[in-house]
Amino acid sequence: MRQFLSHSLWFCWIALVSCSGNPDILPPTNVDRAGHVECQKDARTDRVTAATWNMAIGFDVSDLLFLNLDSLRVIHSRTEKMLGDAVRALPRLRIHLMAQEIASNHPDVVGLQETMHLSRNDTLIADFIDTLQSDLVALGVPYQIFRRPLNEATLHIASPTGGSDTIKMNFHEGQALLVSKRWTVVQEGIIPFRNVIPVNMLGLNTVTDRSAQWAWLRDSSGFQLEVWNTHLEVLNAQIIGQAGEFTSVSDSLRAVMIAKGFSPSGRLFLGDINSVSKTAADSILTQAGWFDSWSETRWGPGFTYGFGSFRDSARVMTSRFDRILSQGTCGVDTAYLRGTKAVVTDSGPLFPSDHAMIVSKLRYGIRP
Repeated sequence: MRQFLSHSLWFCWIALVSCSGNPDILPPTNVDRAGHVECQKDARTDRVTAATWNMAIGFDVSDLLFLNLDSLRVIHSRTEKMLGDAVRALPRLRIHLMAQEIASNHPDVVGLQETMHLSRNDTLIADFIDTLQSDLVALGVPYQIFRRPLNEATLHIASPTGGSDTIKMNFHEGQALLVSKRWTVVQEGIIPFRNVIPVNMLGLNTVTDRSAQWAWLRDSSGFQLEVWNTHLEVLNAQIIGQAGEFTSVSDSLRAVMIAKGFSPSGRLFLGDINSVSKTAADSILTQAGWFDSWSETRWGPGFTYGFGSFRDSARVMTSRFDRILSQGTCGVDTAYLRGTKAVVTDSGPLFPSDHAMIVSKLRYGIRP
């Protein structure tokens, strides 16, 4: 039923677009059985290069969320381990490697997840987005950056011995969108998911702030792009729930924007769904009309995530968690991965992240 409704919405949308009253634009008017918009000969299309990358905070998040809170010694020891792991992951150098990859591929829009800020006793360990922004400017590829910090906390961990080794930790991670100078950002925001996990972050009762970041973009030709960036939960029940929430809130926002007079030319989903291919989350998104750019190209398994140390050159990607999905596209020219191999640095071999960056070159066929 959802698939039937999704296809019906597509036909309604395309019918509205084809009656736009702009005679110099020939939009595609055909949809195949799978719901794909077909590129028509001589029709005007718009090309978009999109990327998504989970930046990886650099330590095991379970060290932060799940430990024996009855023991101050355990809390203090695990906090020291977590901070040490973050430092050993060489965040400054990792972000520079990411900036180089982004600059060399020059996407129109990039979705980033796990955009961490971390300090100890007011001494900065890492600020991913500030570092990335300065590196991109230095490389001559500046982006507009829209950051959405999540899970913000300042934690005070007392010394287990009553000594002076008290730890004050300031932390957040979150999401960010990099938007090239091609675009005017009409509006942007974030919508929190309701289906989240309650956690005790070193004694602070909170929830995992999983959310869907969005932006409405327009270029000088009038092409409008609706962009979403998200990071779904790590537990299957929440992954499924949040995928369903996303389809609902994204369609609701689109309806609101249309009611305000905006013309949706195309849609784009960037993010880490923490789910391998052909599972429930994929099915929910597909049935809602979202097409996976990697599957459209059929170029191998497309593994984007792997366990192991950032500094282990033998580490390999073993799972496909990250996605670039779209609606309104009539073709995917290519999709490829970057950051799947260690880079030789002065500090030895180093991976930019425990995830790879996906880049997709898409053709949109729906015009205002």
